Amino acid sequence: MACTSPGILLVASQNPGKVAEIRGLLAAVPLQVISLADLPRPPQLTEPYDTFAGNAQHKAATAARASGYLAVADDSGLVVPALDGAPGIRSSRVADSDPERIRWLLEEMRDLTGEQCAAYFVCVIALANLHGEMLGTWQGRVDGLIIPQPQGEGGFGYDPIFLYPPTQQTFAQMTAQEKNDVSHRGQALRAFARDLPAILKDIAPDNE
Repeated sequence: MACTSPGILLVASQNPGKVAEIRGLLAAVPLQVISLADLPRPPQLTEPYDTFAGNAQHKAATAARASGYLAVADDSGLVVPALDGAPGIRSSRVADSDPERIRWLLEEMRDLTGEQCAAYFVCVIALANLHGEMLGTWQGRVDGLIIPQPQGEGGFGYDPIFLYPPTQQTFAQMTAQEKNDVSHRGQALRAFARDLPAILKDIAPDNE
């Protein structure tokens, strides 16, 4: 057993579903993964930019400077090209709860059919050192279709109406592992996890 405590990686989110996904996907990484909910005075994070990358980087830098930990943040959302990219970066802000967000989107899409129902999830991951400096960004994307009736009990957000064509299941019908294998966040986090050991080696003196 190691005699030293593991390093800490702060996930800059209080969304329990998102934190659980990230913690599971980083299970093999030699860091203790905590979330904003574990901090006594978590910082208030904002999303002031009009890109996923800008918001992810801003949240990671803010959380890192406030906590003194390495911080990883993501900005992710659902893009419907037929709605000019909506809900996009506003995916979590169009309503106050997941069921209300789903109802909002289905109402916006009520007159769309066929290929107009195409959509994709995007996730951008950003990592900041304890000074708030960017160490890297990673991106994932998964394409699917929006269906008119929610199906499945798992996942969160728009998962019940996002159909993944290769399996003919919504993200909410998949197990957590099945979803992680193909999801936008899974793609971005796997790329992040592959690069993280080299990043940790490079910044080791800064953490001592």
